[in-house]
Parts: sequence; structure tokens; C-alpha cells
Amino acid sequence: MAAPGPALEFDIAPADLARLLKAPALLARRQGRGHTARLKTIWHDTAGHDLQAQGLSLAEQAGHWRLERMVPNGLAEWLPATQAPILAEAPSADTLAVIAPGLLVPVAAFTGTRRSFPLASATGPARLDVLEGALRGVAHDEPACRVRLSGDAPEMASFARELAEQAALTVPRAGLAACAIAVAHGAQPAARHTGAPHVAPGMDVDQALVLITSHLADVILHWAQTAPAGVAPEPVHQMRVAIRRLRTALTVFRRAAPAPMLDGLSADLKQAAAKLGVARDWDVFLAETAAPVQLAFPDDRRVAGLIAAAARRRGAAYADLRIYLQSPAWRQLTLLLALLPTLRPWAQTAGSYERPDMLAAPAEAYAAQALHRAFKRLLSAGDDLKALDAAALHETRKQAKKLRYSIEFFAPLFNVKPVRRFVEKLVDLQHALGALNDGAVAAALMQKISGGADRAFAIGAVQGYVAAINAPVTRSSAKAWRKLADQDKFWA
Repeated sequence: MAAPGPALEFDIAPADLARLLKAPALLARRQGRGHTARLKTIWHDTAGHDLQAQGLSLAEQAGHWRLERMVPNGLAEWLPATQAPILAEAPSADTLAVIAPGLLVPVAAFTGTRRSFPLASATGPARLDVLEGALRGVAHDEPACRVRLSGDAPEMASFARELAEQAALTVPRAGLAACAIAVAHGAQPAARHTGAPHVAPGMDVDQALVLITSHLADVILHWAQTAPAGVAPEPVHQMRVAIRRLRTALTVFRRAAPAPMLDGLSADLKQAAAKLGVARDWDVFLAETAAPVQLAFPDDRRVAGLIAAAARRRGAAYADLRIYLQSPAWRQLTLLLALLPTLRPWAQTAGSYERPDMLAAPAEAYAAQALHRAFKRLLSAGDDLKALDAAALHETRKQAKKLRYSIEFFAPLFNVKPVRRFVEKLVDLQHALGALNDGAVAAALMQKISGGADRAFAIGAVQGYVAAINAPVTRSSAKAWRKLADQDKFWA
């Protein structure tokens, strides 16, 4: 029998709670009557927020104290959609010896009820808890409703996906302590993760895949909070990059982790990336192409009219993105992203692998082979980039990105200096190919806002600018290509 994992944890709007409790999936599993109890949790810290600065929280509940992690430690110890890890418990704060009790002050609280329902399970005891109440700060309260599923983690993760088809479960952006303290500060919880994940030395392939998928799920979910607003281009950009990184990881680990669920996930991520891509293309056009053209024609109404039309197109793209990010399809996708490192579908089919031991192999050996394959695919473009058409250049750029993302994952497993030298050459190539791609995208976008003679003049100005920068960039890309091909392979 599998050991119980940490409780899975989800948000649900209080208005949707009745639907959850009447969901057929839950009614089919409930065993006996539920139990309701009053619940009050108070989080303490120093006046200078010393525990918060360490990513920790100290909670007191019914005279019992526990030290919890408030943000992940970067080693996949705290997976998405799971309850915060408890680092220590004691009947008094002084027993924990974290902060002198005399320095502690209450900083936030949760007050409400906990309803518990025993569940039928094939793998051992299981329970659903509903925490309903309010997060309280000094001057501000916020309603809170969380659903926790305790029991065998993969079984409960599958059950959560079933429940989510009947009630709107969502993935919490942070643990309850982090949310409560954010309410007290009048702020938003800090991101659980940002940027690229990094595999630690000593990990095996399975551990590396858990770390990468959990990290990138956090990044995608974090930026999805602000991307729809369209106030700045960064959230859409970062969200899109995180999706590309995750799709790259699914490709990189396919030999060790083939699973139908991952193929379906990759297709869903591709659809999400396409929605983001439309908004991102208009962002890049306005910032990288339209802006310098406007500087060259500062008082030209024709150029101003084209830029205004592009801005309207950008607004429409963001409106479409908002609709998608509020859809049931996106909610289901985010749930799968968050639960993927708990479900570990690649482990469930391990017995059917050609090499069933591959998941337990050291990540270092697997990384060297994966990087070799990725570099070989990139170089298959040939010796002369100038001979490639636009479609082939675009594919080469995609392969360069996949190699860069793969290197980011595995960089800590190799010597720093050779990795840095190789990445410098790869970045030079990416910058050149990126500039060429921006020009190609700008040309495609101009077809969507064509019009009369005034518009034709403005489009001509854009095309002239693109042509002016393409010639030197084409030369620099060919030079960067040759340098990268000759660079020592740090994984060899």
C-alpha cells in the first residue's frame, strides 16, 4: 500500500461550494456522515517579519504550534496543489526554538469552519476537508474556501480531476499562510517559482522530471494571474516562455517517460501557446518595429494611423486571451499542470518501457545524451544559414530555443565555464534569428491591417525598416552559426 502523500489543496469560490458537496463524484465516495468543527489558525512572526524573510510561517491552532514552509525550497519538496510542508510541531512556541516567544506577535489569521468527510478508497484512509471562512489581517479581511484531499496522492489527484469536471476547483496561487499574510499586508502572495528550473546534481531522471514539471506549473499559473489584463507585455511573454520550456521538457524526457497523458498535455499546451502568441506578436511589433518607425516619422498621420490600428489588434488579441483563460478548458489544463508531478503518469507505465530502468538512471548521463540529440537536430539545418528560406529559418530558431531550454534544465550538472562559453555562442545565434523572425512576423501582421493608399505608405515604411535591419542581421546569424558549430560541447 502506498504511503499517504501530503494533502492536496484547492481553492473554490464559496458560491460554488454547494455544487461541490452535491457532485456525483463526491457522493459516490462519501462514507458516513461528515463532521463540522470551528477552526481558528493564527500566524505569528516578529515585528520585523523575520520568519517571513526566511520563507517560514509559525501557526498556532487550538494551543498547538507548527512551523510551516511558506514558499518552496526549489527542490520539489512542496509540489503544486499540495498543503504546505510542516517542518516541526510542538505544544508551545518556545519548544520549537525558532524565535524567542517574547518577540512573537500575531500577524494574520484564518477563522471559520472545517467540514470533514471520510471517503472510500482502495489504497487506505482518505478524507475530504472543506475550510470555509475568512483570512484576517489588521484592517482587511478576505473570504477563503479551500478543499483538501488526504490519502494516497495519485488516487486523490485523479479524484480531484474528476471533481473538477463537476465543480470549479482551482489551483491556489500560494499556501494558506502566504495568502493570509499577504491579506494582512494588503499585497499579493509572492510567486512560488519564476524563471527556469534547474536539475540538482545527484538527482535521477524521475526526480528531475518531477522538479521541472512542478516548477514550470508554478511559473505558468503565476503569470496567468496578470497576463489577461494586458497592462504590460511581460506576463504574456513569461507565461509563453514557461509553456515552451515545459513542452521542451516533455520532448526531452519522452524516451524515459512515454505516457499518453503527456502527449495530450503537450497538445493542450500548444493551443494555449497559440493564444498567447497572437498577443505576444502584437506586443513585439509595437515595441520592436513600430516604435522605431514612428521615431523616423514622428508627425506622419499615416504611420500614426497604422500604429493605432495595430494597438486595436493588440487589444482584441488580449480580449480573446481573457476569454480563453476564464474557460473550463483552461481550468482543467491548469489542474492537470499542477497535479502532474503528483500523478507521475510516466511512472505508471514504467513496466512497458524498452528501458524500464531509465527513470532511476542518474540525470547527468541522461542529460548528456539529450543535449547531444538536441544539438544534432539544430545542426541538421546545414552549413549555410543564408541558403535557408523563411520557414527553415523559423524551424532552426525553434530548435535553438529547445537546445537553450534543455541547457537551462541541466546546466548545474556540468562545469560552469564550458556551459557559459557554449551558451554565449547560442545566445548570439538566437538574437540574430530572433531579429529575422520579428521581421517576418511584422510582414505577416501587416497583411491583417492593410487598407488604402495611406495604409500602404505606412506599411511600406515598416517594410523598409525591416529590410534595412535584415541584411546585417543575416550576416551576423551566419557568423554566429559557424561559431556555435565549432564550439566545444561541454556535455561530451
